[in-house]
Amino acid sequence: MTHTVKKILIINGSLRGTTGNSGAVAKQAVQVLVNELQQETSLLTLTGPLPDIREVYDLLAGCDGFLVITGVYWNNWSSPLQQFIEVTTAFENTPAFFGKPVACAVTMDSVGGIEVAARLQAVFGGLGCWSPPCSVIVLSRTGQEAIAASAGQEDDPNEDVWRMSDLSVVLQNLVTAAGMPRHNWKAWPHSELTTPDGPWPGKGPLDMGSPKFLL
Repeated sequence: MTHTVKKILIINGSLRGTTGNSGAVAKQAVQVLVNELQQETSLLTLTGPLPDIREVYDLLAGCDGFLVITGVYWNNWSSPLQQFIEVTTAFENTPAFFGKPVACAVTMDSVGGIEVAARLQAVFGGLGCWSPPCSVIVLSRTGQEAIAASAGQEDDPNEDVWRMSDLSVVLQNLVTAAGMPRHNWKAWPHSELTTPDGPWPGKGPLDMGSPKFLL
C-alpha cells in the first residue's frame, strides 16, 4: 500500500445523520483512515447544514477518493443522498469526480443492500469515478445477529458474513486506488449542466438546464 497521504471524503447519506447505523460506520471509517492508515479525511453529513454549492464542488475537487455510506430505504438509498446526486450531476466528469475511486458502505435490515451498492457504484461511475476491487461492504441487522449467534463455534458458518472489521479492507483498497494516477482516463462526450450558485437547495425546484423535450 502506498504511504502517500491522500484525502478521503466520507459522504454520510443516512436519514438519521450522525445518530444511525450509517453514522456509526462513518465514525469507524474516520478511525480506520486516520489511526490505521494515516490518511486525511473529511466528513460530509448530508442531513446537516451543507455549504454553498460551489463550496461543495471545491470540497469534492480537493479529495482523492470517496466513501459513500447510506441505509436502505425501500430498496433504494436515502433521499438526502438522492438529492446530493441530483445536484452534483452538474459536476459530471469534472475535477470533482473524474478519475477518483469510490467505495460504498451500505446498512440494511435484511435485504436490498447489495443492489443499492451496485447501483451507487454505477451512478458514481457515470459521474466519473471508478470502483477498486473489494470496495463494497453491506452490513445488515440479520447478518450481525447471525455472527453473534455462531460466535466461538468451530468451523463458524458465518465467518464470511460482512462485519464492521471488514471496513478496514475496503478502506485500504480505497486508499491504494486513491494513490494511482488519474491523467490516463478519458471522458465520454456529455452535455454539461449549469452549476447553480448560492446555498445548497433544501427544497423547491431544481433546474440546471437539462433539455426540455416535452412542451
